[in-house]
Amino acid sequence: MTARFMSDTPPYAGTEQEMQRIPGFHSRGTGMAVSRFRYSAKDCDCRLCVYKSRKSKCEKADGCICLRERLMAGCMPFEELLERLTAEVAVSPFVSRVAHLSMQSHPCFFLAGHRKRFESLWERHIRTAEEDAMCAALYLLSADRFLWGKAISAIEPDIIHFQKIHIHGVDLNGYVLFHTAKDLYQGTKHISLSELVDPELVGDMTFELIITAFLIRRYGCGVLSAERSKRC
Repeated sequence: MTARFMSDTPPYAGTEQEMQRIPGFHSRGTGMAVSRFRYSAKDCDCRLCVYKSRKSKCEKADGCICLRERLMAGCMPFEELLERLTAEVAVSPFVSRVAHLSMQSHPCFFLAGHRKRFESLWERHIRTAEEDAMCAALYLLSADRFLWGKAISAIEPDIIHFQKIHIHGVDLNGYVLFHTAKDLYQGTKHISLSELVDPELVGDMTFELIITAFLIRRYGCGVLSAERSKRC
């Protein structure tokens, strides 16, 4: 299931659903196809794209059709993902807070031990149709050391048993991270958009982690390497 943060905001609910679709993806029925082809920056050269105008602007109405391929190739700047996010979720308080975030230069793993905790389990994960949801949830659960200690025994290579995670004793940041991870993974709605944009409830560092998790859920695990990317 997919998390819906704006189901109670009618003008933006449809936009949010569209935002959570995989770019360029059309359902083919049942089953999952896994491609082992690895794209390079040369494969994703925007100058070769039929949708690129003479003014170097993509003319595709719904954005770049090669977004995931560019992520895989390492040529999708993190800043461009943030720009796309604010264009798709045009809610003023949210846009303002993301704009403030974009002026900072933190890597995706900016907390001590976060990358090590995340990779310790992600390296053993089993690919499933909900891989992006699991990656986003693991990213948030592993951000807080105390929360990770509560969660690790409930995580298997192909599933997270949220009902087995007892968060008694976590602080406010840990609480927000846990419920946002659960929302992204299970499609529940514990944390609303209005709560996310409130700096008194969600601190800057926690908000930054959540935005990265949103991008992972929307565009895939390649987001974690986008911070080192150069524009193609």
